Amino acid sequence: MKTKEYLINKQHIVYQVLKNSFKNKKTSHAYIISGSKGSPILDTAIFLAQSLVCLNKDENNLACEECINCQKIKNNAYVDYKLIEGVDLKNDVTLAIQDDFNKSSVENEDIKIYIINLIEKAPVASLNKLLKFIEEPNSNIVAIFTSNSVDSILQTIVSRCQTITLKEFMVSDLIDYLVNNNVSYEDAWLISKISNNAEKNLDLVNDVTFNVVKNQLANSLKHLGNKNDYFIVDFLIEGMKNLTENSSIELFLDMLEVCLLEAIIKQEDKEHKSVIFDEQISKISEKYQHIDHMIDDITKAKIDLLSNANKNLVFDKLLINLLRRWEPWIMKIQM
Repeated sequence: MKTKEYLINKQHIVYQVLKNSFKNKKTSHAYIISGSKGSPILDTAIFLAQSLVCLNKDENNLACEECINCQKIKNNAYVDYKLIEGVDLKNDVTLAIQDDFNKSSVENEDIKIYIINLIEKAPVASLNKLLKFIEEPNSNIVAIFTSNSVDSILQTIVSRCQTITLKEFMVSDLIDYLVNNNVSYEDAWLISKISNNAEKNLDLVNDVTFNVVKNQLANSLKHLGNKNDYFIVDFLIEGMKNLTENSSIELFLDMLEVCLLEAIIKQEDKEHKSVIFDEQISKISEKYQHIDHMIDDITKAKIDLLSNANKNLVFDKLLINLLRRWEPWIMKIQM
């Protein structure tokens, strides 16, 4: 499905905002495209960039997604266009963008565009260097930022951008879509708790990586629930072997976070039955008092990994911290 078709059918308000802006020729010099994790914020940002340089725009001045310029943007081959991951936005990259974009345009459209994907993951020092560039933009430069958490972006940047927010879909709708496409209810529930993009979720659960990560999660929950030191040994031997890519590590941490949230619910409601890994989650809910602190530990580990910290050291610290949270809270209440 093309991005424009998706926006028309699934994100009508976003489509109307873009349509009115381009049709009336009132585009901004800086945008933030925001949405929950898994939502097609980058696809929308790329469509916005295409609409700025398209050679065959529709009646609303929006991109055709097929012309040579649209294809160049899609393939990151348009000379006056840069796509940078927020986590890679180091000081030298920021300075290179500023230097390059202060030069004359190469392409005929005389407009320069840069996208920073997940800007909240960028180092603050680099964003501060970028700020002046945003505050005093050249008339032919457009900045597009994507984010899963606008609140995590420097407010001095947010205040200078037009923010466009993608609608979040209900988990039940995402689950129904996956189940109707032959995904088990358990898998559909788990991935829908993590990501808000039905089509990408379907691709993910059908990828071998999903089952590898889920199997590792099952082992980790078992050892964690037994308050077993083998939790650390198993993960450092098997887990690090199975989770070699950053994407699989992030997926594992997201899944673990979902299960710990379920454990908190079980502490409040003894009758609650988890859709997946119920036995293991029940043990964790009984043996760990400060599960909210465990979730904080996971969040800190994600931040450390984004800052390119040593992966083994990050997980050593995380695994030890998780085990340290053990405390039979039911016994403590009874005492």
